[in-house]
Amino acid sequence: MITVLVLEDEKKIYELLSEALRKQGYSFVDEPQSGGIIKIIKKNSEAVTSLGEKIVELKDNLFITKNGQVYQAMLEEIERPLIEAVLERAEGNQLKAAKILGINRNTLRSKIKKLSINAGKWKV
Repeated sequence: MITVLVLEDEKKIYELLSEALRKQGYSFVDEPQSGGIIKIIKKNSEAVTSLGEKIVELKDNLFITKNGQVYQAMLEEIERPLIEAVLERAEGNQLKAAKILGINRNTLRSKIKKLSINAGKWKV
């Protein structure tokens, strides 16, 4: 375990650390505590796989359970986490998130509403 003492910008430092470390397969034990102390980290035991490998694994499961509806089922599995990840990166800014996704802002808002995503969760 590593302990980091952050004196200023605690939230931003936590976000930056968590993003960088999650990309490397780590996860945080818990959220930052008062006083700026952040407890880090457990390496995920399962090997980090590519998105393509995850999609193939997901697709195989969907072929068995959703025969004839694989395309729609695949979209339902991927769309929500993708939109949430982009909203997080865009700090809740829907216009910025729509640009990143390459879709119209109104289309993004429609999808947020349809999927019951709390877009305000990531606003700074």
